[in-house]
Amino acid sequence: MPIVDVTVTPMDRDALLLRLAQEIASGGRVTVAGHNLHSAYLMRTEEPFRRFYEQAEVRLIDGMPLLVLLGLRAARDGRSRLGPRHRLGSTDWVPQAVHLPAVRRLALLGASASSNAEAAERLSRSASRGTGGAVEVLSVPADPWAPEDLDDVVARLSAFAPQILLIGMGMPLQEQIAVALRARTEIPVIATVGGAIDQISGAQSLAPRWLGRAGLEWAWRLASDPRRFAGRYLVEPVRLARLILRGAA
Repeated sequence: MPIVDVTVTPMDRDALLLRLAQEIASGGRVTVAGHNLHSAYLMRTEEPFRRFYEQAEVRLIDGMPLLVLLGLRAARDGRSRLGPRHRLGSTDWVPQAVHLPAVRRLALLGASASSNAEAAERLSRSASRGTGGAVEVLSVPADPWAPEDLDDVVARLSAFAPQILLIGMGMPLQEQIAVALRARTEIPVIATVGGAIDQISGAQSLAPRWLGRAGLEWAWRLASDPRRFAGRYLVEPVRLARLILRGAA
């Protein structure tokens, strides 16, 4: 379904986890991205970022405004609307990915050393309590990040050979790194997950999931860190609207 210049892949959590399990079991490869108003804005202002989204095989709806726009388009075309379960943020599915039987090794790239290590430990403990068995989680902190770090990261990931790599470095850096690692490794699943590593570790507050389903997670983030998120949630949507109107003129 095309929306704001990107064909999204509407999925709920179970459908996404099934797709990942199938790709891993069959020897396939897939890049998973989340699409929201922030990515929609960056797509119109940064060409490399746009190319990443056009090449990603799975583009999840990671924002209630996009889900609403899709609903309006579906109503116009006489199709069924998508439900709130199709708004899928990274923390809605990442904790369950470690329970997939096909996943034995998972790597986390991003965040500070302490936050990454804590997230890795929590995911590993969660996996050991599930029915899928133990999962080894590789911690690769990347805050701060320098371009010369890439070769070392490639070497570590190649030696570890994870089934899933989660890159949480913020847009647009994480997308640039995802493209590079897709080209230089054979990892079956690479997913860009924004702040999910910090949220799983507890370093960043995670909004109650009912707020996400209600479309108010942005308000939680804005209230939690107004200096960081004011531009994204209050300024960028206005700029994006102007770009869209300018393009339609």
